[in-house]
Amino acid sequence: METARSNDRDIILRAAGIKRVFGKGTGAVTALKDINLEIRRGQIVALVGRSGSGKTTLLNILSALDEPTEGCVYFEGRDMTAWSEKQRSAHRRKQIGLVFQSFGLVPLMSAYENVEFGMRVAGLKGNKETAERALERVGMRERMKHRPTELSGGEQQRVAIARAIAHEPVLLIADEPTAELDSKMGLQIIKVFRDLVRRLGMTVVMTTHDPGVMELVDQVISLEDGTIAEQSDETLSPLGR
Repeated sequence: METARSNDRDIILRAAGIKRVFGKGTGAVTALKDINLEIRRGQIVALVGRSGSGKTTLLNILSALDEPTEGCVYFEGRDMTAWSEKQRSAHRRKQIGLVFQSFGLVPLMSAYENVEFGMRVAGLKGNKETAERALERVGMRERMKHRPTELSGGEQQRVAIARAIAHEPVLLIADEPTAELDSKMGLQIIKVFRDLVRRLGMTVVMTTHDPGVMELVDQVISLEDGTIAEQSDETLSPLGR
């Protein structure tokens, strides 16, 4: 098995020779092949590509939700592909926050209750102050008593982000977090991500189809037919650092 070749502490994630095959025999489908990338700490990185390009599959592997068929994924220099499912589960619970396209809020619960409930379901320790602090960090403390039906789409996504970052993970994984929002609300979500990077030192890895969002991140990794077609150098976001 390959060992981590880089001692650069700025690299939070590194994928080496990743291949992911679904199925067996004549029905096998190769979703990813020969994926090599490095993601530095404190960046917002966007995985882009058409539907079926492999970006969500790659996101799942980087977040330890799935395992590669071949290759290794290193988190802070540690090979996650050598971990047991119990170790991967503990890693996700402690180190990673997950945000999805659908907000997944409980309709009958307030914003605060959704965050607090999410923490309990995940088996995370916390209290009232923890949940309120998470909502404050996404600009939703003043709306924490409102239910999802009383919030805009952008506000609902902020609550979902608060739920994901209540335990202050070092890595935030977001699958199409702006897909259900208009361009203005989508921009506000990227501003929330940027603020989390600034204030908490988080790293954000997200998928997106939105060209406007691609202009606001630090790095864009473009996938095509399961391979990396293009990988931009780090850019200075118009939102600033």
